[in-house]
Amino acid sequence: MNQNFKKRIVITGPESSGKSSLAAWLVQKFEVPMATEYARIHLEAFGAKYQESTVIAMAQQHLIHQQEMVPMDAPIGIFDTDLLNYKIWCDIAFSHCDASILRGIEQESHHVYLLCYPDLPWVADPLREHPHQRLMLYERHLAEIRKTGREYIVIRGEGEQRKDAAREAMRKLIGF
Repeated sequence: MNQNFKKRIVITGPESSGKSSLAAWLVQKFEVPMATEYARIHLEAFGAKYQESTVIAMAQQHLIHQQEMVPMDAPIGIFDTDLLNYKIWCDIAFSHCDASILRGIEQESHHVYLLCYPDLPWVADPLREHPHQRLMLYERHLAEIRKTGREYIVIRGEGEQRKDAAREAMRKLIGF
């Protein structure tokens, strides 16, 4: 593999669309490092209530967490979400997004996306807020990814069908 080749495969999409499960499976399948979703770590530790300053701070910590979990020199790494998730979160919760998050997104040019379609059953979780807006959230993710011009593949299906789709997406996006 080319020494300068560095890709981060971001598993993204709406709440309860199987992102974390798919990311964990891909890590096991392809034996690559992974950064888990930092917002979940923070909110589970400090409580589910948040304000705009909390989300901005979590976004900054999210970047640090990614660097700690996926070495900079790793040619391939998997991220369970990235700053696009924080942008969408801010846009919906506060009707705007802080400039620091937008600048961070611009620097994530080595990201490619597996966008999880919300065709899995909803699983209730105290940190999830939008059980009836998953399709809208999917559309927001799709629109934001398209704005970046980065590569993406939509992942659909359940069980083995979803895993097969993700395996094929990895082959197309990075040659695995």
